Order: sequence, then structure tokens, then C-alpha cells
Amino acid sequence: MSRIPRPSPAMIVACLALMVALGGGSYAATTAPGKSAAATAAKGKAAAGPRGPRGFRGPAGPRGLRGLPGARGPAGPAGPAGPAGPAGPAGPKGDAGASATALWVQVDSAGSNVRSKGVQSTQKLGTGDYLVTFNQDVTACTYQATLGGPTTGLPTGEIAAAQRTAIAAGVRVNTYSSAGANSDKAFSLAVFC
Repeated sequence: MSRIPRPSPAMIVACLALMVALGGGSYAATTAPGKSAAATAAKGKAAAGPRGPRGFRGPAGPRGLRGLPGARGPAGPAGPAGPAGPAGPAGPKGDAGASATALWVQVDSAGSNVRSKGVQSTQKLGTGDYLVTFNQDVTACTYQATLGGPTTGLPTGEIAAAQRTAIAAGVRVNTYSSAGANSDKAFSLAVFC
């Protein structure tokens, strides 16, 4: 077993110089005048004598390597849809909507207005030939006419409705027998714009 060689005098002197240099700086920092909290605390400890030299800190050990994140695998298939939930409660009742049309009339076989909405006048022009005049232009509207009056009777025959020539608010209605001859009949007319 080999012996550790004795340090030379020059090595001892160098170590002492190093200790004095390091320890002296610490001593000077604790005894220097100042108004900081550290200086005030150092004054209170002056009676205990100067601090000794600081010990040497060993070198920091190597830092461990951080693991690399692994690659993300492919997403799996979507699962089956779950069952439908229960139906929610019924909402509040909405407001009543506007009428499908504000232009309609029921005319008897003599051409008289039995009941109506938005109609200015009705008249019989000839056998099975009637004119209904509304209170607005109906040239861009559609006309729906049916046979029948305000009674429970169900008449037979035919009916046709068209725009009245040179009268923007007028609709011509012709009523016929089942054989196609002009015949006076009660009818209903609705105009949709």
C-alpha cells in the first residue's frame, strides 16, 4: 500500500493564501458599514467574532437526460352511438299566424255578396258571368274558385276564374252546368297574393 506524499511548503502557503482570500471577502462583507438588514444583523453578531472561511462547494453532478416522447399511435375506431335521450318537455304554444289570405268572398247565384273579406263589390254581368272587385290590385295573385254557397247543398257543374280585363282589382268568375252551358250558380272565391 502506497503512502500519500506530504505536501510541499509551497503548496501549504498557496492553500493558506487561497483561504485568506476567500474568507477575507466574506469577513469584509459582514463588517462593512451600511444600512441594509444584512449589515445591521452583522453588527449585532460582531461580538461573537468574525466568521470563518467558507467551505468549498463540490461540483454539481451531471444532469440526467430527459426521456424523449414516444410516437402517438393511430386513433382507434369510433364507438357505437349511444341510445337517444328522453324527449324534452313541450315548448310554449306559439302565437296564432296570419290568415292564408285576406281576400275572399262567397257570392250567391244572383251575384250578391253573402260574406267576404277585402272585397269592394260583387255583381252579376250575365247568365253565369260574375265580377268580383277587391280593395287592392290582384293582377299578381292566384284565384281559387269553387261552386257552392252558404247552404248545405252541393251543386254540380263547372266554374272558372280569371283576371278581369282592364280592372286591376277585378276577378271574372263564370259558372256552368255539367253540360258546359252558362248557368247561374253560387260560388266561393279566394285570392292568394
